Amino acid sequence: MKSASTGAVVQGINASLVLAAGGVNSLHDHIERLAGHQVNKTITLDANNATASENIFQITGGVQVFRLWAEIVDATTLANLTAASFDLYDSAAAVQITAPTGVLSGFGVGTILIKDALLAQPFDVADNANGIVLEAGVNRLFTGFAVVQKTGANTYIRFTYTTTDAPIDAAIKVYCEYRPLNSGTLVAV
Repeated sequence: MKSASTGAVVQGINASLVLAAGGVNSLHDHIERLAGHQVNKTITLDANNATASENIFQITGGVQVFRLWAEIVDATTLANLTAASFDLYDSAAAVQITAPTGVLSGFGVGTILIKDALLAQPFDVADNANGIVLEAGVNRLFTGFAVVQKTGANTYIRFTYTTTDAPIDAAIKVYCEYRPLNSGTLVAV
């Protein structure tokens, strides 16, 4: 049974944590700095013997991305998917987030893609056809990065790929955990 004095202490602590969101030391801001926000979007891959890009998240301002990963959620036709990567697209030019050498050919529903290395490396693929363990080693399990919107331009994190399937028929659900660096935000598009 909780004593009256314990209850009073808990109430006192809770009362002291109630600070306005946006305050440097508010509970909201401490949680945001620790865990960030999560957004996700399912994109359809439907290129017909071509290279294609799918905008996933639009960036406003600047954000720090803690984790970027995806899951294959539909693989009706996924016999050939090469040159896959995540990039930052500012409506005119692309800057790689992962190297454009990722391969998803023949992988099934439930396969996981993880950005776990510097941009010169492709995303890591965890094929669920076999049990797999991913662990931090030389590379961390996730590799974070920062992105900033180009002034006056719609700026996106997107997925780019090449296929010889005619057409490819698949979908991936992309997740992103981030926190604002300024007044920045990241929204699914």
